[in-house]
Amino acid sequence: MTRRTPFLGLLMIAAAGFVAACSTTSPDQEADVTAAPMTITITPVLTGEEVTSIDMAIGVPAPDLDEGETFLSMAIVRVMAPSALADPASLVAMDDLGRVPMRIEEDPEDPSNFRQDRRWILERGTSGDIAIHYTLEPRLITASTRPGPLIDTRTELWGFYGSGNTMLALPDSGWPRDVDLSWDLSAMPDGAQAASSIGLGDATEATMTQQALNNTFFMAGPLKSQPDSGEGEFVIYWMTPAAFDLQGAAEWTEAAYDYFVDFFGQDVEAFRIFMRTTERFQGGGGGGHNSFIFGTVDGEDRDPMEVRYLLAHESIHHFVGGYGEGGGAGGQQWYSEGATSYYTIVLPYRAGLISAEAFVDEFNALALNYYTNPQSGLSNEEVTELFFSDSDAQLVPYNRGPLYFALLDQRMRQASSGTKRVDDLIFRFIEEQDAAENPVNFWRSILVDELGETGGAEFDAMMKGAPLDLTPDLFGPCITGEVTDLQTFARGFRPYVDDNGQTRIGPVVPGSPAELAGLQRYDIILNPGDLEAVETSTPGTPVSLDIQRENTSLTAEYVPWTPASPGLQWELRDVDPETCDL
Repeated sequence: MTRRTPFLGLLMIAAAGFVAACSTTSPDQEADVTAAPMTITITPVLTGEEVTSIDMAIGVPAPDLDEGETFLSMAIVRVMAPSALADPASLVAMDDLGRVPMRIEEDPEDPSNFRQDRRWILERGTSGDIAIHYTLEPRLITASTRPGPLIDTRTELWGFYGSGNTMLALPDSGWPRDVDLSWDLSAMPDGAQAASSIGLGDATEATMTQQALNNTFFMAGPLKSQPDSGEGEFVIYWMTPAAFDLQGAAEWTEAAYDYFVDFFGQDVEAFRIFMRTTERFQGGGGGGHNSFIFGTVDGEDRDPMEVRYLLAHESIHHFVGGYGEGGGAGGQQWYSEGATSYYTIVLPYRAGLISAEAFVDEFNALALNYYTNPQSGLSNEEVTELFFSDSDAQLVPYNRGPLYFALLDQRMRQASSGTKRVDDLIFRFIEEQDAAENPVNFWRSILVDELGETGGAEFDAMMKGAPLDLTPDLFGPCITGEVTDLQTFARGFRPYVDDNGQTRIGPVVPGSPAELAGLQRYDIILNPGDLEAVETSTPGTPVSLDIQRENTSLTAEYVPWTPASPGLQWELRDVDPETCDL
């Protein structure tokens, strides 16, 4: 069985994880509409034709805080993305009495690079409104920059983009609140535009939680959009023209989004998508406030369906949500990525946007990766611990998760004689989990309500890493499966092109055939085409790589495939798909 990469790709890191990771205020609180709005002014500064810094001005109306209270907080690192505030001492706050004296406290360094925060503590009480000024520096990207969630602040063409997580020093109290956002693009060439998750250009009286503002995306420069006006209920923004059919992907995703709104019964005034373009691969996609961002490589053509599935996946995150701390620290990817990946296949099929054959192909790809991933037996707790350090562990929720929900759908159909689906479980969880003291226990109680203690025990086993009890009739009578030997292409490292155009080896997976063959990080591959060719060859085919290591030339031969593992693959019966109730 030849490996086929599923829609989620290799690196949808924490697609919605950072969204839940930064909240300090309950979104259920009501905004103080009597207070003046907090103001944010963003001013890009250019040197030549590149943004070299971004001036930030934030106005906080009369916080009335005492000495010793925390006034501001900001990430030092958030899910591997560094803050764009290079010099925290440069942040200046002024009130009616003059400069506000503050001391800085920082969290200990987080070895996982998931979360480290900085706080500004008042050394006297405040008087009146406070004006805050500081300067951001876009992140310097090199060939060795590790891919991660798309929340860092960086440049593109003569513009920039970033997220509140790496751009905003925000008050710790007073949330939710109204926010006025303004842009000063006077240093940019004619035709410059700006947009954010809040809208095109300036925005007034946007009621925001601290979490929502941290998870707002910002983009300014030679902005293009679909529709051309940049406004509407569903908009895509970008700066570098795509080398693939972005318009087709946008139209398909808008149709899918309309279906998602009807299915989940949720909507927002406007949903916005941002595309960032880089010189080399730097991540898949990431969710934000009523929006998401996705990445692409400059000049790289992409499979149209891969892009559409990516956009659908990130859109569905908006509806499915998550719980707890989010990201790798919260251990909730079994739900957020599992349910999202499940619906990324199921809902486009129900909407008539993909065929039944495509439905089967996508679940086969998930199963192929599930059965051949050496880490598929990890417990959910172990996945959480290894999420940012082990690429195989990172993929577990994206493969095991949707197959678990497909199994639950089978269980629900069987228990209810076809009158209920897994949808009923997920709808209830979305509606009621915020009030639950422990969301995991609440999910288990939902299962027990519908499926008895057997359903709860099966969930416990999945969370401990037990093999899923998948069957040939998992998807009903229209699809049949059989067990076959499966192998996945596994090169054992991520190749990258350095600044000299040479293909180099990234971090090598410990214990992999690549490591056993003697390959090392930063080795130059002289024949990268041979490695690309073997990926589409017969599983088990070896590859011989010519390597340059400093002044030494060598050859390394290994088999870049996982060992053969038995697993299910399905095919569509010769029946009318309309009768299949998928």
